[in-house]
Amino acid sequence: MPEQHATQDRRAVVARGVTVRGTHEPFVEGLDVQAPSGAVTLVAVDPGDAQVAAALVLGGRIEPATGTVTIGGRAGRDVLQSRTRLVDVPDVTAPEEALAVAHVVAEELALAEQPSSRRDVARFLAEHDLTDRSRGRWDSLPAGTRTSLLLELGSRHPNGGVLVLTGPDRHGGDPDPWWRTASALAGRGLTVVVLCTPATAAQLAPRLVAPGAHVPPAGSTTTDHELQGVPA
Repeated sequence: MPEQHATQDRRAVVARGVTVRGTHEPFVEGLDVQAPSGAVTLVAVDPGDAQVAAALVLGGRIEPATGTVTIGGRAGRDVLQSRTRLVDVPDVTAPEEALAVAHVVAEELALAEQPSSRRDVARFLAEHDLTDRSRGRWDSLPAGTRTSLLLELGSRHPNGGVLVLTGPDRHGGDPDPWWRTASALAGRGLTVVVLCTPATAAQLAPRLVAPGAHVPPAGSTTTDHELQGVPA
């Protein structure tokens, strides 16, 4: 239907030839991303500053030195900022590990412009069978559970049509919990971009591909459900 197509176009993220300069050398160079709505898109980026820079530039928080980033064919940092949610970006949006689980949930609900009273937090935790963990440290939860919760909370923002998840593999643990959540959110029509190491991207790529489909080499031009990478 035309209405559905328009919604999908509005959430499609395209980056072409994006470079983010660092003090001595680029944090990111020649980044190409094609992330359609309704899909999880893996983008292979080296861990650390490179992943943070990639997240910030895709989300319009910083200006690329070269290249372009668009959402739904529209450029401009204001457009990118209003339409993207940056999830678990180290030293930017990642929660402090020592905080209580309930505190993190309250903060994330507030950032998502959702009710965040004690009752709202208690309801969210009960829905996820985490009532007994509410006072525990955030980092006491399994890594996959933490990432899954952050994805879901980010998606609750009224403008959360594009989620950029950064470095979920840095926490270790089983990727299945957050992968299931990312896939479910994509199934609702959201655009889910996962920035991860090349090794993790290669490991997870088969989950994206239907039987008999082809995964192109990292760094090549890609389409829906294909592995993407940053040229060396």
